[in-house]
Amino acid sequence: MWTKNTFLLILLILHVNQTVKSQNLNHRDSVDVIHYQIKLDLSDLSLGQLKGETTLKITAQKAELNSIGLDLMGLTVDKVDLNGKSIDFTHKTSIIRVNLSKPITKKDTVELTVHYHGVPEKDRAWGGFFITSTHAFNYGVGMAASPPNFGRVWYPCIDNFTDRATYEYIITTKSEHTAACPGTLRLVKQNEDKTKTYYWKLHQTIPTYLSSIAVSDYKALKDTVKGVKKNIPIEIYINKNEFEAGKKSFVHVKEFLHSFENAFGPYVWEKIGYVSTPFAGGAMEHATNIAYSSNCNGSLRCESTLAHELSHHWFGNLVTCRTEKDMWLNEGWASYSEAIFTEYFYGEKAYKDYNRKNHKKVLQFTHLRDRAYRAVYGIPHEYTYGSTVYDKGADVAQTLRGYLGDSLFFNTLKQYFTDYAFKDIDTKEFREYFSEKTNIDLTDFFDFWVFGEGFPHFSFETFKVVKSGEKYQVNFKIIQQQLASKTYLNTPLEIGFLDKNWKIHKLTIPFSGKLELISKKLNYKPIMLLIDPDEKMADATTDEYRILRKKGQIEFAEEFFSLDVKYLTDSAFFRITHHWISPKYGNINANEYKLANRYWQVQHVTKSSISASAKFKFDLSYALDNGLKNFRKENLHLMYRKSPTAEWEELNNTAIKQGNKGYFIIEELRNGEYTIAGKK
Repeated sequence: MWTKNTFLLILLILHVNQTVKSQNLNHRDSVDVIHYQIKLDLSDLSLGQLKGETTLKITAQKAELNSIGLDLMGLTVDKVDLNGKSIDFTHKTSIIRVNLSKPITKKDTVELTVHYHGVPEKDRAWGGFFITSTHAFNYGVGMAASPPNFGRVWYPCIDNFTDRATYEYIITTKSEHTAACPGTLRLVKQNEDKTKTYYWKLHQTIPTYLSSIAVSDYKALKDTVKGVKKNIPIEIYINKNEFEAGKKSFVHVKEFLHSFENAFGPYVWEKIGYVSTPFAGGAMEHATNIAYSSNCNGSLRCESTLAHELSHHWFGNLVTCRTEKDMWLNEGWASYSEAIFTEYFYGEKAYKDYNRKNHKKVLQFTHLRDRAYRAVYGIPHEYTYGSTVYDKGADVAQTLRGYLGDSLFFNTLKQYFTDYAFKDIDTKEFREYFSEKTNIDLTDFFDFWVFGEGFPHFSFETFKVVKSGEKYQVNFKIIQQQLASKTYLNTPLEIGFLDKNWKIHKLTIPFSGKLELISKKLNYKPIMLLIDPDEKMADATTDEYRILRKKGQIEFAEEFFSLDVKYLTDSAFFRITHHWISPKYGNINANEYKLANRYWQVQHVTKSSISASAKFKFDLSYALDNGLKNFRKENLHLMYRKSPTAEWEELNNTAIKQGNKGYFIIEELRNGEYTIAGKK
């Protein structure tokens, strides 16, 4: 599911949890539900309630089982049948407890049918079952609930991530309505009372949170796409009055499929399905019946969200996180899949822009939204659906790709989805699997990026080039610092050297600890050193390089920097690096100046003359330069130093400020480092 735009509201609500007492949890481990048949009467939505009958085919998971417990929350149970005969039950604290007159063993299978009715519950943050005058639909998780699986608000079930079953849906609606469910529509029956009953069947197994229904006056947009192994039906259910607008939002749905099959392997499900709902925001990856907000209809503004949800048919639906603590395996990877689609359909530049924008958001906002720098694994319950899991999770996936290289990364993912199809996995098992299949020990990688908080930061302190015969001797010193991390990262680090033709030559060096002194002989003269030139690592920088060939304004959006090139006779190479870490004070007296907790590095070379001014942007709000918010405009200064070992100097510039935001303008830009300071 995807709720980027509602993180702050959700996180405020998530502090008030719905908890299930630990003594009631063992019922979920005692049985295995292998099939659900869910019958619902939703023919009169004006009642605001549902009437249901769910039959569960159950096998015992213990040697001797004397009772069966099922999750059902907020609804009234009318009766329970065991193998067709009425049986006594209790229904307390959201648990139906059926005491068996005769114990069953692991070899035994029974059928329980639960008859129930009532007004289904909505989650206090996000999700639940909704009935309006025009719609009935569910969103399969409750973000404030514990556990967050939310099948239990509309049918009796074993409500966790690991219990998988096949499903039948038998849904009765009024004549003008359609019921959209997972799987394949087998039959529509016209009833004598002018209602209709829809029979759907899902042949593949899913956990309860992926089960779904939506009822309204839908019209189906149907098509077929050729997958790598089969032709796949597409069924998109849109309300009739929004049908033409809704079609515009799905013009690239086939490309969603192609991009993910190319990256992750075959789509194994019965259909590609979406259904429009009157939900305020976000979407939910119900298997083959993705629920999305009708606010998306009419444009491509939700394209990344719709792609994200389809990618869950690999990350989450096909292989499911074992526990809530492993949620990044579902949501972080689905978030990264947005970038995978972008790369496939819009190209490499768009892919880099997408990742850079996400990474900047992580560095600027995630620790504020989730109230700390956190590890993507083992996140506290109230932040399960927060920015760390989604956005930093995508960062970690991107970094693993850079660490392994494309061939190992994608080949291993394809094998993973074959080996773990319709199973669950936890993070440590995921690590061991990838280590085994790639023959690379990923312990250090996971200890830092997955089990640890914070980010590494790499910068070069010195870079010297000396002619040595026919070659060039290059000596440089790289330093590692930490942003909110407790350890240093041991990692291969990619370095780029720029030659006079603007070609970047890359080499990988081993890096451990605080610094590395590197000496290399090259056949060409390097004129610029670039750390991680292709932005493969989610370190504590956002950076971008551009080759400029004409005048004009150039925005480095994720670096808070822009250029206005007024004159350029040939070409110029610019790399702007925004460092999300405090610069060293050096010669600056901390009693006189307060430096910002970030700084810029400007690197540029030209083949001819250039005239360009630059803007260095600031924001004194909580999310960027909050530490300088109490300084008046005339006491804010732009500082400059030629290199990390040089002394800072105060530039003669005046801040241009409107409200909390503003910028400094430099008319003649020099290579070096810049930061903002408040003069006390």
